[in-house]
Amino acid sequence: MDKIYYSEDFQVGNIENVKNELQKLLEKDLKSAEDLERYIDRYNELSAIVEEVMAWKYIKMTRFADQEEYSKDFNEFYGTIVAEFNKQSFHINKKIADSPYNMELPEERYKNYKLILKNDIEIFEEKNIPLQIEENELSNQYGEIISKINIEFQGGSYTLSQMNKFLKDNDRETREKAWRKIYGAVGEKKSELNGLFDKLLKIRGEMAKNKNFENYRDYMHKAKGRFSYTPEDLYKFHESVEKVVVPMLREINEKKRVKINLDTLRPWDTEASEDGKILKPFENERELLERGISALSGVKEKFGAKLKYMAEKEFLDLENRKGKAPGGYNYPLSESGAAFIFMNAVGVHRDVVTLMHEAGHALHSFSTKDERLMSYKDTPSEVAELASMSMEFLSMDKWQRFYEDEKDFKKAKKEQIIGALQTFPWVMTVDAFQHWIYLNPYHTQEERDAKFEELMDRFNTGINWKGLESEKSMAWLKQLHIFEVPFYYIEYAISQLGAIGIYKNYKENPNGTLDKYEEFLSLGYSKPIEEIYETAGIKFDFSEGYISELANFLKRELEDLD
Repeated sequence: MDKIYYSEDFQVGNIENVKNELQKLLEKDLKSAEDLERYIDRYNELSAIVEEVMAWKYIKMTRFADQEEYSKDFNEFYGTIVAEFNKQSFHINKKIADSPYNMELPEERYKNYKLILKNDIEIFEEKNIPLQIEENELSNQYGEIISKINIEFQGGSYTLSQMNKFLKDNDRETREKAWRKIYGAVGEKKSELNGLFDKLLKIRGEMAKNKNFENYRDYMHKAKGRFSYTPEDLYKFHESVEKVVVPMLREINEKKRVKINLDTLRPWDTEASEDGKILKPFENERELLERGISALSGVKEKFGAKLKYMAEKEFLDLENRKGKAPGGYNYPLSESGAAFIFMNAVGVHRDVVTLMHEAGHALHSFSTKDERLMSYKDTPSEVAELASMSMEFLSMDKWQRFYEDEKDFKKAKKEQIIGALQTFPWVMTVDAFQHWIYLNPYHTQEERDAKFEELMDRFNTGINWKGLESEKSMAWLKQLHIFEVPFYYIEYAISQLGAIGIYKNYKENPNGTLDKYEEFLSLGYSKPIEEIYETAGIKFDFSEGYISELANFLKRELEDLD
């Protein structure tokens, strides 16, 4: 975003600077529709500057999660600058919405903006600002706790992420020992993590109550601007996955059990190789990056060029190391129009998928770099994850850059397809769990664990957890979204359906599908979700019939790879 109203030396780290600018906006006299448009533009430029400063503080905090000064710096910025900005933003939004010139704004340009604005005004509650600050500080503690876990195993010391590579070992005893070490380490933090979550649960309940919602689930549905579906629609989604995808995966897992000659499939067997060969896509971070650029360039030259640009700008942190926060993300840099990719690569195939996924997000960020309305740059998760999950599939035919051996290449594609199907039961488990948690906020820790165990059984795809009930009930502690970004999860399943639809189209018409993909990226959130999906050439649909159609398409793709 080019700066029009603020000089390069304008500092948003100074609270007085921010207060003064916000006050100028609040006092601005608007005398025409043109004045209002310039007013909206100036406010959005200021928003972009604040968001980018916050982005870099968050990036540093997660890159060096074991260094408290970075979390302290982020929390201080959020608690002062961002809190003040959010507070005054409500009044600025009201000024925009209540302006007599609002109706004169160009309809095509501002229609969705007005819908988002109205929702933001309706969900705002000043009493929630201190609660949001406290929630943010608490949720950041999750990454700090997990980042400090180190496991001694086979003569080495490993992070949780690094331990995952042992779950692919051909030796079953090694897999089991590694799996038990992982859950043992998480179990040691169980009391601390449960205590942390109880605090978050209380705060989130208060936030919902302050806005007169019966529960936090309904509050978040409104806060996330879910205009296209209801919580009841999601219950039907859960049921459809249970009916369609779970039986399909049970069949796949049974074939795997027979192929690797096991009497039963245990949790430490799920990542085991059917042919005894472990995929090794790269040796180090440099190879991951070089091959990733090559794969993306194979899809479209400009895609690879964007990842190369990010590498040159040092907008990447790909390799796992001690002291680094868990997970992976793409953080949009709103002012500069670029993005930063953070992940925890340990040398397994999943790292390839993660890089392609986050690259899809980054392409989305680059595609909207000239968009000046922050509401359109900040896409809802159902749209954001469509960009990333689709790139996993669109790049799949170019994974020969990682796997020269044809058998390895086919094996990688097979893992991607099965992995896509496996997304659905786990997402339903996590989503149903969060519905229950926030509709029953006065539960005990024991009841919480029991509910998660029940849901694990409901969406079980043929895994034998006998004797491992304790580990099964606490598996949710490994899912950072439950702590850090509540209710940001069902979007993965919604977007996965869309991504499969895009891949199906790509198989039939590669060039046309890529054109539609780029067109959808460029829209940001300037249109309703249904229209964005339509632009991408797919339906916004998670009915049982649509799920069945796409799942059967993937089943046929798997059969072609056998």
